[in-house]
Amino acid sequence: MPNVSYILRSFIRDREVYELNLKQTFSENKVIIFSGLLLYVVVMLIRSWGNFSQPGLYAEDTAHYFNFYYGNIRSLGDIFQHPNGYYNIYNNLVAFLVAKADILIQPLLYQLVSIILCVLTVAAFSLSGLIRSKYILFISPFFLGLSGFNHLYYYISLTFQMYVGVLLLLVLLFWQRNSSASFNIIYFLVASLLIWSGPYSVLIVPFCLVFMLFFAGKDLVFFGLLLVALAYTFSVSDSTIMLGNLFHKEILLLWGNTLVTQVFFLGLKDSVNLEKLLLIAGTLIPLLIYLRKERFYLKIAMLFFLIIISSFAPLFLSKKYLLYQSVKECHVLIAQFFWVAFLLYSADNLILKQRRYQHLLGTGLVLTIAFFIIFHNSQKVDMYRAPILTPISNFLHSVKEAEQKGLKEKHQFVIISSNGTDNMFSAVAIVGDRSKESKEIGREDIR
Repeated sequence: MPNVSYILRSFIRDREVYELNLKQTFSENKVIIFSGLLLYVVVMLIRSWGNFSQPGLYAEDTAHYFNFYYGNIRSLGDIFQHPNGYYNIYNNLVAFLVAKADILIQPLLYQLVSIILCVLTVAAFSLSGLIRSKYILFISPFFLGLSGFNHLYYYISLTFQMYVGVLLLLVLLFWQRNSSASFNIIYFLVASLLIWSGPYSVLIVPFCLVFMLFFAGKDLVFFGLLLVALAYTFSVSDSTIMLGNLFHKEILLLWGNTLVTQVFFLGLKDSVNLEKLLLIAGTLIPLLIYLRKERFYLKIAMLFFLIIISSFAPLFLSKKYLLYQSVKECHVLIAQFFWVAFLLYSADNLILKQRRYQHLLGTGLVLTIAFFIIFHNSQKVDMYRAPILTPISNFLHSVKEAEQKGLKEKHQFVIISSNGTDNMFSAVAIVGDRSKESKEIGREDIR
């Protein structure tokens, strides 16, 4: 009989070390990297300037965060509230801190935090070391930020950082292990915080297990993150989990349909047919055959597809799908982002493999990607435009005026409200004394 223990030890010992040569890539291309990121931010701001220049309170920003934390009346322990059955510590911590600021700038702060996290996520991929060609390093922020990250709500809504935080976490998992102990400690703490910031963080469980099967060099950190992720998984309410959906034909068909239409075609198609499947196969199979000897590339590609396919599990294997009855833009963010990342990573490897024609191929791929971004944005105008919530400004000034009337000392209070994205998420501020003995002296609804 074969010695299973010996075979296992040999396999673990002979794993490929995860090295990306980031220092050399960064030193040779830092101007290109930061130029691409800067231009991406400029284009993004110009594209949606109306929403950036007039901050509002979108989606659950009102009900879950602003209304709950307004007045700076919550304790730090309130960041552990979990009304949806799962913890979201990052968003709650941001809302807790923002509540200490002047009322007039709180929506702006929500928005600034959202923009910064989105930009950091795109930058984290550029700085990961996975991309080495200067052509792809320059264009990747545009492709990731303007197509993989195409919905405006990610940039203007604190609520949607639940998804962006997990996306940043997954990108950081691709970073190379650092020799600095202080860096590794900070890395672990940041990743742990992001794990406790949304149910989609459970994706790191299969990711870390497969990564450790493929590569050596990050076992200790990943083992620690696995423990954190398992602790978070067990904290999620059992009432939301429906693993039995995995055996429902309708769910599996929807899963596959969503992958084809919303991910592989980036939402440009709304149905599946033989021609689309052949086009996908005709693209992937020759690519993988051509790069079949690049073992490192194939392993990273498999990790990308592991994320892409499994990213729908938190939706389809829970009661959340029964609640939504549809797949919304936020549910496809992670899959779309890593599909775009896979395309960029593949393009990068094609350029580096064709040494003789690198400049020609690199220029052609950059122009092709740029053309697609323009086309995709022209077809998805609603993805980067949202209603400008003009009443929010009047609402903020009304609350500010009420705050200056000394209502708390008079044991009085007023209730001021304004519609947010819709009537479900209206902003409400109780200004004054909130004790039982206080007296309501008025209500104001700003529309």
